[in-house]
Amino acid sequence: MLTAETKRRLDACRDILVGKLPLPTDQIELITLALIYKFMDDLDEESVRLGGKRSFFVGLLEKYRWRALLPQAVSAEDRMNLFAEGIEAIGKAEHLPALFRDIFRNSFLKFRDGRILTLFLNEVNAFEYSHSEELGNAFEYLLKTMGIQAENGQFRTPRHIINFMIECLDPQPNDRILDPACGTGGFLVSAYKHILAQHTSPGSKIPGDKLTHDQRQKVYSHLSGYDVTDLMVKLSKVNLFLHGFPDPAIHIYDTLTNDARWNEKADLILANPPFMTPKGGVSPHTKFRVAAKKSEVLFTDYIAEHLTPDGRGALIVPNGIVATAQNAYVKLRKFLVEDSLVAVVSIPGGVFKPYSGVKTSILFLDKKLARKIDNILFLKVNADGFDLGDQRRPISENDLPEAQDVVMAWLRQNVDQEIGTRLAWKAIPKSQLLAQRACKLQAEAFIGGQLAEEQTIEPARLADVVEINPKKSEVRGLDGITRVSFVPMEDLNSDRPAFVPSKQRELAAVLTGYTYFKDGDVLLAKITPCFENGKAGIARGLLNGIGFGSTEFFVLRGGENILPELLYYYVTRSEFRDEGAARMSGTAGQQRVTRDFLENYEIPLPQLEQQQQIVAEIGSYQKVVDGARQIIMNYFQRFDLNGCWDSVPLGKVCMVISGQHIEKDDYNNDGRGLAYLTGPSDFGVIHPKISKWTEKPKVKANSGDVLVTVKGSGVGSVNLLDVNDVAISRQLMAVRAIEIEPKFLYAFLASQQDHLRAQATGAAIPGIAREHLLTLEIPLPPVDKQREIIAKLDEETAQIESVRSLIPQFEAKIQRVLDNLWGDSESK
Repeated sequence: MLTAETKRRLDACRDILVGKLPLPTDQIELITLALIYKFMDDLDEESVRLGGKRSFFVGLLEKYRWRALLPQAVSAEDRMNLFAEGIEAIGKAEHLPALFRDIFRNSFLKFRDGRILTLFLNEVNAFEYSHSEELGNAFEYLLKTMGIQAENGQFRTPRHIINFMIECLDPQPNDRILDPACGTGGFLVSAYKHILAQHTSPGSKIPGDKLTHDQRQKVYSHLSGYDVTDLMVKLSKVNLFLHGFPDPAIHIYDTLTNDARWNEKADLILANPPFMTPKGGVSPHTKFRVAAKKSEVLFTDYIAEHLTPDGRGALIVPNGIVATAQNAYVKLRKFLVEDSLVAVVSIPGGVFKPYSGVKTSILFLDKKLARKIDNILFLKVNADGFDLGDQRRPISENDLPEAQDVVMAWLRQNVDQEIGTRLAWKAIPKSQLLAQRACKLQAEAFIGGQLAEEQTIEPARLADVVEINPKKSEVRGLDGITRVSFVPMEDLNSDRPAFVPSKQRELAAVLTGYTYFKDGDVLLAKITPCFENGKAGIARGLLNGIGFGSTEFFVLRGGENILPELLYYYVTRSEFRDEGAARMSGTAGQQRVTRDFLENYEIPLPQLEQQQQIVAEIGSYQKVVDGARQIIMNYFQRFDLNGCWDSVPLGKVCMVISGQHIEKDDYNNDGRGLAYLTGPSDFGVIHPKISKWTEKPKVKANSGDVLVTVKGSGVGSVNLLDVNDVAISRQLMAVRAIEIEPKFLYAFLASQQDHLRAQATGAAIPGIAREHLLTLEIPLPPVDKQREIIAKLDEETAQIESVRSLIPQFEAKIQRVLDNLWGDSESK
């Protein structure tokens, strides 16, 4: 149990930090780092007390010991500097176990306030290192405050739902258990607790005392998880570590776009995969059985395909997986029914409140059982022990215990229609499910109850709703000198409906040979690659209400039955673009979407009142996206050089390392060898993204090196390397700090990108000479001033990243609104 004092102390830590770190994820990351920092020092002290030696804070790390931070003789400013340097130094200390280096890797203090940090560290100092259940529960409580991961739309799974799924599947010590979207590791921790509980003697105070040493080690090695974000991997590792795992097997890995671990199977897979798909969809690798761009479809497919021949699994899925009539969803459901699906449990729509009211189901998979039975269990849970409001207050009604009995009986095949339960359930023949065109798996369809978001929305052909390419006869009677807007292709955006016409023309000059439109029309690019890239917009504010533009536009006029905003979002959906691209005509490089495709494409057509509600909701999300993009576009990292510091040539304080070309046949995409960066196409916002590897490296860069693009497209752009032993191509040079702080060096070179581009020579392939980098003048403030500048820039960067994270989150909200419409219609 979590004691009131521990809960109070954790809440106090967050209360202290909230003024400096408003994001819960940032608060939790710093609390996590501080706890592990202190526990490492505690372990050193324990070792000394028992007659041994320190193993963590030794050598260069000795001055950063936790106990060196807290004496009153240390000023708040010095304490802040020591702690900030310490968390970075721990992440680079080669003598530390990989677990601790991973937890601290790329970490930094995101604010500069010694007084606040002192209050925070004193609060953390009261925690004592232990492998006790109390500490693990404390960390789980801390993770609850995070709730939602905006980056990928994954909601925290309520503990009682996790436990229900695990109790039904009954994990065993020999099971290889995987969560491919593990977040903070909740499923893995609960599976571990279940195994311990099942192997604990009555009255024993040692959880899992019946397990042999070898069995316990096997459990540690058999639980693994993947996540796409560094923070989630860190938090998951800490969660498992605090529950007794010496070296948790949690990996940064994108199961959808990277196939390096495709051949790894599991006996038991538990997951609550991300519900949301980024705008434009996922670009998956080619090994999935179901071709799709939706995260929920791909994750479900992944889990079913990665069970061992007798494997079993449970996953939470949104309503679209069981009900949407799109081809990919139908193909997925048929695959599940034929391959491994044994039970579908419908759970209430408010389980994930306050973060989402999305309707969900739990799919139970069991490959061995599926080969033996001809029916699939459908069961409906009406109450889970909490009300369905945003506060999720406890209530007496709770169907989960009975539902668990039914599911467990079904999995053991000792259930019949007379089972003593008040819950609605039914066994449906697989043949009946497969006979349906859409093979829908909504429990309510078989056992009664209102279908989720049930509405009557009829599909309609686009040509029956909109006018395509209105006739110019509407404006032929106007005076030829009438000024009108002129819109070339480059005026349209790929990420928002609004655009600003850049030119004006006289009507007579454009009436022939150009495309006509007026205010309120939707413009859609029809030629490759503009169509695939989503080039489109809604004409607004045209001069005299009239516009002309590229002949590569389709013009869609909605009339009375559809709002232009909804029409715009329909024709920029990734599914629409994918299908249109597949049906293009013309020669390579000049392919175009056909008018026939447009005319016959079916769309869901709600009543106008509902359209207005939908457009208003989407519009509110779009404003957030547009606002965030505006902030990011106008942000440029600057720092005050004030002219007081001497400048020196870069070559005096840095080493410049030139990359070398590696032949295409000598690098790969499946993780063999060292990481390899070919150029700015591998750059991220600050740190590069590894997607290629080589077994024949020539020139290697290390963590802390600043990578500068010195040749070709993107010349002048920079990134900060955050891992060791990375091969670099001849398009890059690595600038290695020798007598200067690496992050200060990065900040300076980032501020010089325009200057570097201007210095590039060569018309066809612009390039920067090595000598130019070596002679570039860099200001050299004292080290403490460099660190102060770095801290301020880090704080700015963290704020900008928080803003940036809003874009995929709110684009996914837009996507979900549209997906709900398509799920209700029968359109393709």
